[in-house]
Amino acid sequence: MQMNQAVETDPFEAGEGVEAVEFELALGTSDLGEVAFADCVRQAAEMIGGEFLFAMPTDGSFEDAIEIAAIHMGEAGESRGRVFFAVLNAEGDAIRVADREEVGDRFHGFARAFVGVLSRIRDEMPSFGQMEPEGEA
Repeated sequence: MQMNQAVETDPFEAGEGVEAVEFELALGTSDLGEVAFADCVRQAAEMIGGEFLFAMPTDGSFEDAIEIAAIHMGEAGESRGRVFFAVLNAEGDAIRVADREEVGDRFHGFARAFVGVLSRIRDEMPSFGQMEPEGEA
């Protein structure tokens, strides 16, 4: 019987760590009256060394929320790291950081898949990270 078994944890599980607090503080630096939700999240991600993944309307499974956005904290081109979620309230005037329980498996799984796709694209197209984004999703 082996006593020193490593406990596997999901590297995408958003915990109450320093990164989550940094993300929340960075989100507080933008004014929603002047900047769109997705741009607030994008700016916050850049401030803390994260990567903006997506912003989209919620599906009604959230209480007091109309939009959700995700960022990835980890090395560029690697699928490991943490995913953090920002949620815009129903009035559109406040952003909060949501934990995995609130986000649920559907959005969490989508974010994990999104990071995996980005990692594969970067492996195949080394210049991908240098391209300027066009439009909004």
